[in-house]
Amino acid sequence: MEEIIDKIDTLSHLISPRRDINKPIYNWHSFKHSYSKELVDVFISEFNLKKGDWVLDPFCGGGTTLLACKQAGMNAHGFDILPFSVFLSNVKTGDYNIDMLYREKERFERYNKPIQQVGKFPDILIIKKAFTPETERELFQIKFQIEQISDTNTRNFFNLALLSILESVSNTSKSGGFLRLVNRKVSTHQIKRIFLNKISEMIRDIETSKSNDGAITIMAFHGDAREIPSELLYDAIITSPPYPNRHDYTRIYSLEMIFDFVKDNDELKKIRYETLRSHVEARKKFESVGYTAPSILNKLMNKIKVNGVNNPQVIGMLAGYFEDMFLVLSEMKRCLKKNGKVALVVSNVRFAGINIPVDEILFEIGEQAGLKRKNILLARYRGNSSQQMKTYERIPSRESIIIWEN
Repeated sequence: MEEIIDKIDTLSHLISPRRDINKPIYNWHSFKHSYSKELVDVFISEFNLKKGDWVLDPFCGGGTTLLACKQAGMNAHGFDILPFSVFLSNVKTGDYNIDMLYREKERFERYNKPIQQVGKFPDILIIKKAFTPETERELFQIKFQIEQISDTNTRNFFNLALLSILESVSNTSKSGGFLRLVNRKVSTHQIKRIFLNKISEMIRDIETSKSNDGAITIMAFHGDAREIPSELLYDAIITSPPYPNRHDYTRIYSLEMIFDFVKDNDELKKIRYETLRSHVEARKKFESVGYTAPSILNKLMNKIKVNGVNNPQVIGMLAGYFEDMFLVLSEMKRCLKKNGKVALVVSNVRFAGINIPVDEILFEIGEQAGLKRKNILLARYRGNSSQQMKTYERIPSRESIIIWEN
């Protein structure tokens, strides 16, 4: 395909959030399904964006695009169907009173009076296995103290610090598309100190971060990228949708979700069913008037059927994913200024040994949605899953950035 441009030397190291592991503010929470600040900077430059311009990220995830735009002096809106992602993005891009942060931290350091059980996790099996009763009690005691903070921004700042240590004090580990059980022994006496250390790191980041010249707007909202609740026109869109690889974010980030954003398993499942159809449990939510599945997609799904796949729902998931992405791209078209540009990070996937060129299929679907095709930048290659390798050997799939113009 002539429109695929090999940019591995310049983009491969920017496509992963690992680049941000030591970057202040970006590393406040380990949101693994993201890309680096530098990648956003590349497209700010490539798209000739300037201070005061407006950028949209309809899958704001860990808030990387919004934070990079804030630091570059640009306005940005983000949307996400996952309430935790909206919260995380807004806390990372918030403005804080340093003196107030220090006062609240000192209050936590002084407070040692034991509190009776002041909260419990919902009755969800993975959560019961994730935390011992003693750890659960200690976490909710910290949470109780956080809720006494009257200033909303400061309270959210402390809440994020608590959410950010959950994995490290649990018997779980985020691994690929799963929240796996591990044997991690953390003394309950250490939890408060781990929390306070996290607060100290975050305050230092605020102290050393640059303030912006002039007033800009940075905000994330709860919303669905298939029906973006905005009438504003944006100069550019820089984003990455979930890949059609069966990763379910409501499971991967279930610790954070159940601690602060859902009351029970039914609420968590409701969000799961309404997410983009990138995993097998998501359900159809919108009609896609005007969409025609590309012929190559139908041929590839038939090949997967012939080869056999371990979960027959994968076929419906793939069909639903591209149907949903037509709606997303149509909304992007609606929200873009004339000549505005889109950078969309995606990855190809493989099922039953059959490669699905997600980038090429979406490139065509974007044209159906009214966007002008520019090119596909090949960023790096990813290995297929261990299950696939057993049967079909290691055949890498490309991770790419699709560029359109309005």
